[in-house]
Amino acid sequence: MTDRIAKHLIAGFAALIALITYFITVAPTVSFWDCGEFIASAHTLGIPHPPGRPFFILFVRAIMICLPMVEEIAKRANYISAFASAAAVYVTAIFVWDLLARLTKNASRPVFMAASLSAGLLLMFSDTFWFNAVEAEVYNLIMLVMLLISYLGLHYLDCKDEKRGFQYLLLICYLAFLGIGFHLFAMLVVPAVFVLVLLAGGNPLKDLVRRWPLWVSGTILCSVVYAISNFLTWSLILLVVLLVAWFAMKKSPLHKDISLSLALTAIALIGFSAHLYIPIRSSLNPTIDENDPEINIRNSDGKLQIKNLFPYRDNESWQAFYDYLERKQYGSESMISRSFYRRSQPENQFLVFPHMGYGGYQIAQYTPFKPGEVTYYRGGVYSVDPEGNAPVVRGSVEFPTLMMSIGENKAFQAFVFLLINGLLLWTVFIAFKANKNIGIYLALLYGFCSFGLLWYLNFSDGTKPERRDHDVWIKEMQYYIDELSNRGMATKINVPNPNELLNAWRKINNDYNRGEKNSTARQSSAWQNWEKIQAMFESAGVQKPSLPDPVHLEVRNRDYFYTPAFVFMSLIYGLGIGFLLLGIQKKRLNLLMPSSIAIALLCGAVPLFANYKEHNRGNLWVPWDYAYNLLMSCEPNAILFTNGDNDTFPLWFAQEVAGIRRDVRVVNLSLGNTDWYIKQMLDNEPILKLSYDRVGIDRDMVLSEKNYEMSSQRIEYWVKKAEQAIPTLTRQIEILEAKLDSGEGGKVAEELFKRKLWLQTYTALKEWGEPRKYGIMQTQYKLVVDLTMNNPDKPIHVSTTVGLSNAVGLDKYMVQKGMVWDLVKGELTPSRDSMDVERTAYLVDSVFKYRGLGDGTAFINSETEQLLFNYNSIYIRLAMSQRDSATVERGLHYLDIGIKQFPSEWRNYAVASELLLIAGDKPRAEEYLEKGLKVAAGVGANHLRQQLNMLKNREDKEDREDKENRE
Repeated sequence: MTDRIAKHLIAGFAALIALITYFITVAPTVSFWDCGEFIASAHTLGIPHPPGRPFFILFVRAIMICLPMVEEIAKRANYISAFASAAAVYVTAIFVWDLLARLTKNASRPVFMAASLSAGLLLMFSDTFWFNAVEAEVYNLIMLVMLLISYLGLHYLDCKDEKRGFQYLLLICYLAFLGIGFHLFAMLVVPAVFVLVLLAGGNPLKDLVRRWPLWVSGTILCSVVYAISNFLTWSLILLVVLLVAWFAMKKSPLHKDISLSLALTAIALIGFSAHLYIPIRSSLNPTIDENDPEINIRNSDGKLQIKNLFPYRDNESWQAFYDYLERKQYGSESMISRSFYRRSQPENQFLVFPHMGYGGYQIAQYTPFKPGEVTYYRGGVYSVDPEGNAPVVRGSVEFPTLMMSIGENKAFQAFVFLLINGLLLWTVFIAFKANKNIGIYLALLYGFCSFGLLWYLNFSDGTKPERRDHDVWIKEMQYYIDELSNRGMATKINVPNPNELLNAWRKINNDYNRGEKNSTARQSSAWQNWEKIQAMFESAGVQKPSLPDPVHLEVRNRDYFYTPAFVFMSLIYGLGIGFLLLGIQKKRLNLLMPSSIAIALLCGAVPLFANYKEHNRGNLWVPWDYAYNLLMSCEPNAILFTNGDNDTFPLWFAQEVAGIRRDVRVVNLSLGNTDWYIKQMLDNEPILKLSYDRVGIDRDMVLSEKNYEMSSQRIEYWVKKAEQAIPTLTRQIEILEAKLDSGEGGKVAEELFKRKLWLQTYTALKEWGEPRKYGIMQTQYKLVVDLTMNNPDKPIHVSTTVGLSNAVGLDKYMVQKGMVWDLVKGELTPSRDSMDVERTAYLVDSVFKYRGLGDGTAFINSETEQLLFNYNSIYIRLAMSQRDSATVERGLHYLDIGIKQFPSEWRNYAVASELLLIAGDKPRAEEYLEKGLKVAAGVGANHLRQQLNMLKNREDKEDREDKENRE
């Protein structure tokens, strides 16, 4: 057997193991987060969130059509990730083999086999890669593209002076720009290939000058990363210039590089052309059309405008498309600009910290030690609580989270971080000694994908404000201080730096919790100035200012953004294993085979043991059922307000793919702050009514820099509007009621209902707005008010996942029905915090689905569990409504459902005990508390313990009293 055959057999074996594993653990349907949006977009050929995944959407749609034998449509999309992930494992294995072949001499076949297989096993079972391999996501597809680009770059070294080298560069370029249609990560490895091509020439600096057409062209083409709105214009101009130069300079020494540059530019545009799907499909107004990024090539009369076809930067007809590519939905500041202001403590970005710490995710890739959580209880101040850090259980062994074990020990965190990355550096250094070009190439691949991404993404840890909020706070504080100073009420004081102030505030709180009341942070200049400012405001009789608000901690685990780093980490570790085995071969040949087998087995067994439970989603129907349950809680033709990804995207999937409850209009309040989303309510079924037309939405409704200063953008304006409307509406209602009493019906009743609804809305708005009247009237608040008043025929619901403060005071008139709060329209008597018990009980017992939840067949991670606690709150509320001794058993029925689905939730046991005490069943009350103490942790366990002690003390007291009475 030749080495070539052996290489592909080993890679194929690794890929086969991966494919079997992923097929066993693949999600059977839609998952939470972006999966529902992607699947629904692919199924309907829609436009997902910016910057779009055009080639991904088209590719998934094609696969959906080609797999009719798979009944569940979502699973067809999930299979794509499984196949792509197995293919990425295959490329990783042959990549390591070929690297070893170039970097070592006289290495025996077992060394190659063990190194390649180990790299494949490490990758396939690693935490983040496996997570993305079993659901409909873009990350492992783009990992395959990145690996192919990197692998082709390695082979370019073998034929750099041949025609085949030219072809490799064209293929790399095509894959990179086509890959952007999956994710911009495709361009992440291009700089490393760029450097490799330079190094391959032997004299990088001389080649950089001599081959300037190639590098200038490459820099312009890379504008797709740093100036994507200019990419098409610059690339088309470049194409024309190169074409002219190609004809004019045929005899020039530069002609070869001009030819290559021309080919690369043409190939790049062909690869990027998949993005034309976005404006073309958007112009047809699909159901999911985020940001509405169509190109307006016709004027108001419908006539074609030739000038609108050209993609120059200032062409307004292309503006929506460019805004979409630039992710303007998420803010106008570019990611590169944002990266120069650190949004987190550096140690939290590099080391161990929930939702973002790179070092913590590195540890978690192959071990059961997961990052864990922190609890924020004041602005920028957090604690590590046992309740949010349940250990990972493997068999009978418990593995504490990193936050519980080393969360406060930054020195030890740094040691582990240096150890993990030191091993990678050691491997790269050995590679560098053997072949400088390859060593530099590996260093750049890992460096760009890890620390480069860490710097670029700049995740927030909840301790610092955004730069814009940082600057605004300083300006506002300076304005107030100057105003008080000009009035002679205070002296000028320097405004402290918000970040220094929050650091001091956090240290003061942490020191206080440790028993140190006189923290040294109180002596800092930032805190001293803050205390002077507070005293100044107090002496002037003005309300004291508040500390700056830090941006929230990343809402979910962001490890998926580091997937490229973990791919190359597995690859480099595999290469390092090859170097280690080569050393064993040279010194103890008899140990080579057992060592190779043992290392390969460990590389598979350890991460498999660590990660299988969390990544086995073979029976995870929870997202599908959650969407179904939420929609089925709604009345017919209702408007349902949601707020985030997980209470919206699964609903899109349920409605657009599964065809469930399409009569319900889902209104996402986060998107409800944008003009395009509101305008689509006027056009897309089910159509909603607004008091604004399309011009009014832009001019008055949506908050922007143009109308920010208008009085109508202040809550105070809306409070005054409500105050003026309430007396008028009250009189109108009295007149209409009199007409109704006199026998008039028809339109009178209809008008009376409308006036009562308007009065109800204005009354709620007034009470909600008075304590907030100096604040901004966000667009989403106006949207809630306007939809409520202009759609009297549609039930108004708010998902239980949405904070009721978003209901603009209407929550006082809402009743919970299942998983929604239902507005009792026209009712002026508050029904705050009430529940339609019979309706909710019917939904829980007869309608809702809970497949895989509570029976041990589906693993529920902490993020999903927090969302699903909405179920548990329903069970507790239903149980609390049965506080009569005759209905206690019915209440226990719902608590037992909660205990089955959420065994560690201590409130179920506490409430069950209370109900049983009402029924006089003390033994069972104790039994529930003791059962809860076996699984609860932290605050919950303490509460149950106190409740049990009080119960036993009361029993002892009653026993003593009985004994005394008998005596």
